Amino acid sequence: MTIQPRGGCGKIAIEMNAAPQKETVVEQSRRDGNRSGASFPAAADTRFIAVLAQQAGYTLIEAVVIIALLGVLVGIAMPHFSQQRIQIVNAQRLAIASLRLARSNAISKSVHFQVAFPDATHIRVARMVETPADSGNWYVDTSSVQTTALPVPTSFASTLIGTAIEFNSRGYIVDLKSPVRIDTQDTFGTTKSLQVWPSGQIYDL
Repeated sequence: MTIQPRGGCGKIAIEMNAAPQKETVVEQSRRDGNRSGASFPAAADTRFIAVLAQQAGYTLIEAVVIIALLGVLVGIAMPHFSQQRIQIVNAQRLAIASLRLARSNAISKSVHFQVAFPDATHIRVARMVETPADSGNWYVDTSSVQTTALPVPTSFASTLIGTAIEFNSRGYIVDLKSPVRIDTQDTFGTTKSLQVWPSGQIYDL
């Protein structure tokens, strides 16, 4: 474009670009920030925070879901675990009940009853018969035997396996001079004990 000044002093040539240059991203951001009253660094920080949010590992909803699932799993496992731990108490009560039942039957029926421990996980209560009559020799009546299994995961101590306790018609224990200790244990390392006295009394320890 050429401009002719007044007075004919010459020509001044001014060249202008045909089209304005495009703004860069930084210039546009600075201009937008100035219009809104915010500085360029603030706009850059906002974009940086947005990028970090997109790269986060877990959202709040995902974290809540994971915690809820863990709670459900714990809720399912805990009752089962507690039930396993309480079985040792049930095993001890079963042994006490079997011994007291045998003693009570021996007194009420005027015969001998035997409580045996054939293996580590079973207790056997059996009526006994005197053969021959009035001989003082008592044998297990195989037609009157009741075997009960201990609850899992409990068992009797190994020293008890193969032994038996015999009650006479007066409720005393035959051939017993000192108290007998019966231990029940579980796989968690817990032990519950009871004691049987020559008089036939049974006490938990």
